[in-house]
Amino acid sequence: MSWVWGVPAFLLGAMWWTVWEYGLHRFMFHERRGRNLGSRLHLDHHARATWIFDPHILLAWFGVLLTGVGWAWAATQVSSLLLDVVGTDKRDGLASSIGIGFGAGWTVHYFFYEWHHRAAHLRAPKNRWERFVRKHHLHHHFGHPMRNQGVTVNWWDRVAGTLDQPDVVRVPRRLAPRWMLDTNGEILAAFRDDYILIGQAVVTAPDKAAEDHDRAYANLVPLP
Repeated sequence: MSWVWGVPAFLLGAMWWTVWEYGLHRFMFHERRGRNLGSRLHLDHHARATWIFDPHILLAWFGVLLTGVGWAWAATQVSSLLLDVVGTDKRDGLASSIGIGFGAGWTVHYFFYEWHHRAAHLRAPKNRWERFVRKHHLHHHFGHPMRNQGVTVNWWDRVAGTLDQPDVVRVPRRLAPRWMLDTNGEILAAFRDDYILIGQAVVTAPDKAAEDHDRAYANLVPLP
């Protein structure tokens, strides 16, 4: 029954990902302001204010899988040492279950995050948690890029003092996700308590894309 220990280890690994989710987003992507590849890709995402498939993400996925294997190995070694102190005769089996569970939890939660980050930009929420994710994350895009660094949870924003919980998120009309709009380009009734539109639907200024880029790299919100 050593595999049973893999279940709490999986949950612990998933929680460990949430620390990385916050830390990578804040310190590697935003605070670096384009001085590494991940930061540039992320800030380009802010300039577009939507999610598109970029082939570079395949590198991220490969890196996550390798890192997950690394966490599995590290957790196995640490567990083995601790179990050796306890003196159990099933040390190797238990350590392997804990290590594999921890690495799998970290990796699976990354892909859970990736899926729901994409969904937050591309489709309407289906439940209360998804509604939270969208409002929390879209405030990060349109209200304050250095706040609400977590995506799937807000725990570490609360701990680090970077949590904003606005009553209403102000969304530039020209960048509003399609899922929140009706056929007239206005906020759907279901989302009017959470969002308001500002600015024009179409801005013809030729340098607007450049402005969005520069403001994203300065960790500033896009102008309407």
